[in-house]
Amino acid sequence: MDRGELDKAIAELVTQLDGQTDPGYSAVLYGSAARGDWIAGRSDVNLMLVVEDASPGALRQLAPALAAWHKRGLTPPLIIGRGEWQRAADVFPIEITDMRLAYRVLRGLDPVGDVVVEPGELRRALESELRGKLVRLRQAYVRFGDVAVTLGGFATSSVPALLVLLRCTNVLLGRAAGENPKETMAALAVELGPEADAIVEIAGHRRDSKWQCPPATFARYLEAVSRTVDLVDHLQRGAR
Repeated sequence: MDRGELDKAIAELVTQLDGQTDPGYSAVLYGSAARGDWIAGRSDVNLMLVVEDASPGALRQLAPALAAWHKRGLTPPLIIGRGEWQRAADVFPIEITDMRLAYRVLRGLDPVGDVVVEPGELRRALESELRGKLVRLRQAYVRFGDVAVTLGGFATSSVPALLVLLRCTNVLLGRAAGENPKETMAALAVELGPEADAIVEIAGHRRDSKWQCPPATFARYLEAVSRTVDLVDHLQRGAR
């Protein structure tokens, strides 16, 4: 599926939803498909439906519209009730922060623009996610440290989610999140040092499923993630 086919699938879905859900629903496209760096076969398609009624009966009415979407193998939409969404900022601070950086309202009112994420909640969520990612990457490095093709798979599959965390780290620091990996990492260059370049290098190979990551590059990748953990860990609300 190329970008043109994806846009057609999105348009068809929201047209079908218009007749199968409540008239006050909102449909929001976010993430890579909204940001312009969606990669066919590699990137998820992030779509959120904010509905007035999220009861089981109302959800079943959405099934016919979503059938073709699921058949295409596209990411199932996030479906949330409007009341739930208004109380979700403390539960999904990373997701909402990154969503606010790149989204398009396809139907209904904008449910994203007025959501406020507390810096302290974002910091705690970032530290938790970063530490978990660091542990998993270390496991991969210990087990596959001399197998470049396997390291490449771990690196390229993990870097999109890491870039989400890094963009949110920039937001937490009051900096521009960056429109692309190079800009995102440039904003963190002082704290992460030259190892930040390893993330840019790996991000550049996201379209290459067979890329072989040199062990030295993966080691620098680990170091960059470790330094980000330290940065977020020591960050206090309202101060660097």
